[in-house]
Amino acid sequence: EFFHQFPGAADALSLPSRNRMSKDSSIWEAKFEVLRINPEGKNFEKVSRIECNAKDYDMELKLDVHWKLFKCKPGEWIDFALASTIELNASRGREDNTYNQTERKTLMDDYDYVMHGRLFQIDQGKKPGVSIVYASFGGLMMSLKGNARNVPFLQPDMAIYALLKKAEAMEVDD
Repeated sequence: EFFHQFPGAADALSLPSRNRMSKDSSIWEAKFEVLRINPEGKNFEKVSRIECNAKDYDMELKLDVHWKLFKCKPGEWIDFALASTIELNASRGREDNTYNQTERKTLMDDYDYVMHGRLFQIDQGKKPGVSIVYASFGGLMMSLKGNARNVPFLQPDMAIYALLKKAEAMEVDD
């Protein structure tokens, strides 16, 4: 029941405000305002679904997080990033899906909460030019709805990192 909002989620389980992209790696960052937490009710003790909106990109984010590790409340702002690698120098080559425990600096050093997962579906929204990106991070789900041109490096079945941290309140023009 919990995953019915995310098409294809059951199949996936059975198997940032600037845009910074280089030719070797991709990272997209945006500042999101937390609008709601668990709007359909809380289904798991340690997991909460946050719903957010990025004013700069006109994007909507729904993301499951481990609530004891990353707490936020409506009205707060978070910096959210999607990255193809955590390496600062992606020209070192592709990651081999093993965790390197050396004390090197990575993108993770700049964030409070990091998840690794797989993008499993990209749908076209009801409005022209709108896409919905779905990913699973070990069962914690994400949907990101908005203009696909904002995150051009995202491809189906791609391994990605989601990175979050608390942010300063953003000035909103009325």
